[in-house]
Amino acid sequence: MRRLCAQLTLAFMVFPAVVRGDSPRIGIPEVEVSLDKANKVAETLTIPTNKSEMEMAKIAEKMNAYYRSPEFQGRLKNETERIKGELFGDASVRFYPDSKTPAARGKLGSDERIYVFISSAMPLQTVRNYAASVARLGDPNVTLVMRGFVDGMTKIQPTIRFIGSVLQRDATCNPTDGECEMLPASLAVDPLLFRRYGIDRVPAVVYVRGVKAEDAALSEGDSRNTSISENHTVYGDASLEYLIEQIWRESGVRSLKDLSGL
Repeated sequence: MRRLCAQLTLAFMVFPAVVRGDSPRIGIPEVEVSLDKANKVAETLTIPTNKSEMEMAKIAEKMNAYYRSPEFQGRLKNETERIKGELFGDASVRFYPDSKTPAARGKLGSDERIYVFISSAMPLQTVRNYAASVARLGDPNVTLVMRGFVDGMTKIQPTIRFIGSVLQRDATCNPTDGECEMLPASLAVDPLLFRRYGIDRVPAVVYVRGVKAEDAALSEGDSRNTSISENHTVYGDASLEYLIEQIWRESGVRSLKDLSGL
């Protein structure tokens, strides 16, 4: 559009009689000649660069990174729940039945966590087995954790499809044919947890005790926000129940024995 405007302006300057109507006869050849001259002049023009372009790009990059960070997404989730309660009140139970569901209670204490570190590069069935185990344990403090988004942060759909395929109770269910039942398992994308516990390969299971977060909306992988008293890590492509048992035998924590049903 900018180039077209420049061409029309130059056409008026180069062939004013045609545009103003001073000549009673306007032919196609004259117009073509005028536009040809305008094109030649336009090729010599340069649009000044935006001096703030680099600075604006850096600001946009920082804003994008903050928006996609676990910290911001946690705050966004909390604010969404608050707004739903204010707008819908008790009626929100009908539309958002999970919003008033009491927090599930499990075998782990409120200051205990089990993180199951996975990756989209793992065999899908292996990841599904871990998701099924998390759902079977039924403890809200047991969470599947991915390092980042599938195919990078610029594309969200691959990550959504992967999570859907992991949490679908029936692997053969096709979402395009109707709603698929999902496993009640928590899955988070949090690179800070990978970094804090030095996870360099998956699958890995980390048990943490003495978790104390200053801000529940921020990542528990941020040591500036969350303190812990102890943690234990095990690696290996084995069942989640077996890996939890190994941590129990190492740590002697009773809640792990209760959780795994030993």
